[in-house]
Amino acid sequence: MSRQHWKPLLFCLIAFVIARQADCQLTGSEGSQELRLATTGDRTSSPVVTAIALHPSGSYLAAAGDDHVIRIVSQDDFEEVVALDRHQDWVRTLDFSPQGDLMVSAGNDGKVVFWNTSPEWKIKQTLTGAPALACARFSPVGNLVAAVGFDPQLFLIQPGGNVRPPMKCGCNDMRAVAFSDDMRLLVSAGRSGRVHLFDPGSGESAGEFELHSARIHDLAFLPGSDTLVSVGEDRRVVVFDTLNGEVLHKIPIPGCKLFTVAALDSSRIAVGGASNQIRVIDTSRGRIEKTLSGHSGSIAVLKANSRYLFSGSYDATIRRWSIADLLEQPRTVQRADDPAPVR
Repeated sequence: MSRQHWKPLLFCLIAFVIARQADCQLTGSEGSQELRLATTGDRTSSPVVTAIALHPSGSYLAAAGDDHVIRIVSQDDFEEVVALDRHQDWVRTLDFSPQGDLMVSAGNDGKVVFWNTSPEWKIKQTLTGAPALACARFSPVGNLVAAVGFDPQLFLIQPGGNVRPPMKCGCNDMRAVAFSDDMRLLVSAGRSGRVHLFDPGSGESAGEFELHSARIHDLAFLPGSDTLVSVGEDRRVVVFDTLNGEVLHKIPIPGCKLFTVAALDSSRIAVGGASNQIRVIDTSRGRIEKTLSGHSGSIAVLKANSRYLFSGSYDATIRRWSIADLLEQPRTVQRADDPAPVR
């Protein structure tokens, strides 16, 4: 073959290599896959996504938002398995039991609904008369669900059983609740910027600490740890040692009210909020490692397992990010006070 014939083939090969390299970069929307939920009823647009839960098997996720419908979707191919219609208002929170046999849903209609996940997603129990609820979470052993919302009380519910006496939080707008992995602590937080610590067994207070200067939106314990991470409207990530009552880091996220946090491993987290971006942060050093773009609306919810990080947004999409790519060691580390993203 002549040199003249080789040139077009060479150019094609170079273009192919460049394209493959670009596909491997975790920058912008190229580092994620997008899902837009199907419309229901008379709606002409997809719902915003404000609640996601990941089944412990890794097979599917639950997602919901402002159209009141919960969709069960495959984590791998994004195929919808079933749509569940029980709520009459915005669904704000979803969670699976550690065993995967139950799912809890709650939201603005004041209902707490327990679903049997097998074999046909049937309702096990519906509790009514609660205030609008912002967060409901199973305990690590699955025998309790903690729930908070527009009420100064933290509710403890035994699935299929009774509601235990509530615990007083002293704030009418509660947004987040989290159990430690060892069941030593149950923590709640909301508008006051304070975290309220309780013994989940006795219901007794274990103290409260002012960690933020504005509303706290989300909480997460690092896996197997006493370290709590909180995010809020004061544009800060706070890393807090609950055992010693000590703030380890306060990490500023300039220009971004924060709504959600998810633990990626024993030291790294992902946070998101009003800037439409996700930051990956090393909590042990108090540093931002990566900034991820792709969403065009505020990020309302982040959930992670060993394979994927899922982000739900007011842009009416869910994005899936590879955990392996997110946890790759970056070439440089972004300081917390530097707004420029790491590339």
